[in-house]
Formats: sequence, C-alpha cells, structure tokens
Amino acid sequence: MKTPQLKKRTYCQIILDHMLTGQTISDMQAYELYKMTSCIRRISELRAAGVPIKDEFVKGNGKRFKKYWISKSDMPKAYEVKK
Repeated sequence: MKTPQLKKRTYCQIILDHMLTGQTISDMQAYELYKMTSCIRRISELRAAGVPIKDEFVKGNGKRFKKYWISKSDMPKAYEVKK
C-alpha cells in the first residue's frame, strides 16, 4: 500500500501562515524559526501577490532591522490571497 505524501509548504506559505496568526516576523526570526535565508524575497513575492504586509524599522541588540506583519483589519484580504 502506498503511503500518501503530504504536500510540502513553500516558504511563502510558511511566512503567510505565521503572520496570519497575528505575529510579526523579521529576517532573523525567519532564519531562527524556519532556517529560511530569503525572508525578504518571500515578503516581496507575497506583496506582489496582493498580501497587504506592513513593515517598520526597529532596533534590537544594537542593530536596526525591519519587522513585518499583517494588520488585523487586513486579515480578510490576506486570507483571500491565500485561497
């Protein structure tokens, strides 16, 4: 009997799912959580697909970096793109 294979999620799907939980994500977090080295590129792809992702520069550990999120009011739009 053949075992059904689970479909592997893409990095875009992983980031979108993460942000749809209401959490923010940064490039470093993406690497720490998912071993993803191309978070910023995936954010660009999601934006090009119509996902309304917000961002801002923050300071932490003496460094300046961007964090990304989807606002609660934009969640319905993001779910539409996910379909």
